[in-house]
Amino acid sequence: MLVCGEGATQLAAVDRDEVHEALAQLYDDAELGRTALASRISEVRDRATLREASQRLRALLQGAIEALRPARRYAFGSLESRSYDVLSLRYVENRGLPRMAEELSLSQRQIHRDLALAERKLAALLSSSAVRNESRGLRGQLEDELLALRSQPTQVPLEEATRSAADLIAPLADRLGVRLNVRPGFPPTVAVLVERALLTQVLAQLLCCAIQMAASPEVTVTVETSGSEAALIASFSADPARFQAERYADAQRIAAAQQMRCELSLDPPESARIVLRLNAGRPTSVLVVEDNPGAVELYRRYLSAGSWQAHSVSDPRKALELASGLRPDVIILDIMMPSMDGWTVLRELSSRPETAAIPVIVCSVVQDVQLSQALGAREHLCKPVSQGKLLAALSRCLGPRRVPQ
Repeated sequence: MLVCGEGATQLAAVDRDEVHEALAQLYDDAELGRTALASRISEVRDRATLREASQRLRALLQGAIEALRPARRYAFGSLESRSYDVLSLRYVENRGLPRMAEELSLSQRQIHRDLALAERKLAALLSSSAVRNESRGLRGQLEDELLALRSQPTQVPLEEATRSAADLIAPLADRLGVRLNVRPGFPPTVAVLVERALLTQVLAQLLCCAIQMAASPEVTVTVETSGSEAALIASFSADPARFQAERYADAQRIAAAQQMRCELSLDPPESARIVLRLNAGRPTSVLVVEDNPGAVELYRRYLSAGSWQAHSVSDPRKALELASGLRPDVIILDIMMPSMDGWTVLRELSSRPETAAIPVIVCSVVQDVQLSQALGAREHLCKPVSQGKLLAALSRCLGPRRVPQ
C-alpha cells in the first residue's frame, strides 16, 4: 500500500489514461516499464533494468488496488466494494468484460462505467499518496528488491552452501589474516528450505561480518539441529568497534525474506556468536488449478512469504494426472474453467484413491459452499481472495505445524 511519510515526494496529478495504460500491461514486463506512469515515478524510472522497473511498478499498482479494498466486509459486487472488485477481476485476475458482467450480474455498459470510476479513484490515490524519493539510499532500495522477490524455496544441503560461501569470502579472510574454520561433521541429512542463491548471499554477508569483526585469528563455523530447525553458528572473539551494523542489518532483511533469522551476541566480546536459524525439511507444495494467469500470479505473490512450493496448471483436464503424480499437500481449485468445469475436477479428485486425501480449497466467484463441501472440498473462498483469507484456509486444511511460517 502506498503510504505518506517523512522525506517523501508527491506525484503531480496522475490521470486516468496513465493508470489505464499501466493496468492494461500489468503482467507484461516488456511493456509495463515503458508506460507513461513508469516514467513519472523516480523509484520505477531509475531501476537498472526494464524488468526491475516493471516489477516495482506492478507492486505499487497492486498495493494501490489493495488500498481500495473497503475496511469493512461487504458482499462481492456491492456498491461499497465495487471499485475494488472490478479492478481485481479485470486487472489482477485478467477477466474479460463479458465474464465480469456475468460474475457481477451487471451489464457490460455498467462494467465500463464502474471501471472508469475505479481507475479515476486509483489515479487520485496515486496522485495524493507519497512515493519514496530518490534519496532513500541503499537500504530503501534493498527493501524494494525484497518486495519484488518471487523465489521458490528448495531443499539445499546446508554444509554444501556453507562451504560455498566460505570459498567466496576466502580472499578477504586471507587478506585480514583470519582463518575461517568450517568444522566437519555437519549432519549429512540436514537440508534447509530456502532459495539457494539467497542463502549463499546471506551466509557470505554474515561470515564477512564475523571475520571483519574478529579480534582472534580464527572464526569457527558449526551447526546444530533441533526438530525442524537448523542453526548455523559462527563463533569468534570480537572487537565490537569493528561491527558493521548496516551490513548486518541488510543481511537480516534478506534472511527474513526467506524465513531465516539472524542473531548476534557480543556479550562478552571474547565469545561472540552470529547465529543463522533456518527451517529444515521439505517445502509445502501447492497445486493451483486455474486458467487465469493473473490469479495464478496473485496466489504466487501471496505464497512468496513462506516455504511454499507452488505449481500451477491451466488446463483442468491435466489437473487430475498432475495431482496424482505430484501428490501436493493442498490444491487450490477454480470452478469456472474451459474444457472441464471445476466441479467435475473436484468430484474426480475426491473419488480417486491416490488424490482423495489431498485437501482442496475452492476459490471461485461461484458461491455454492454446500456443493463444494458435498463434492469433497475442505474450504470454499469467494473471489477476490485476500492473502489473509487464503493463508487462514491453508492453515485450517494443513494444521499449523505444516503451514510455513
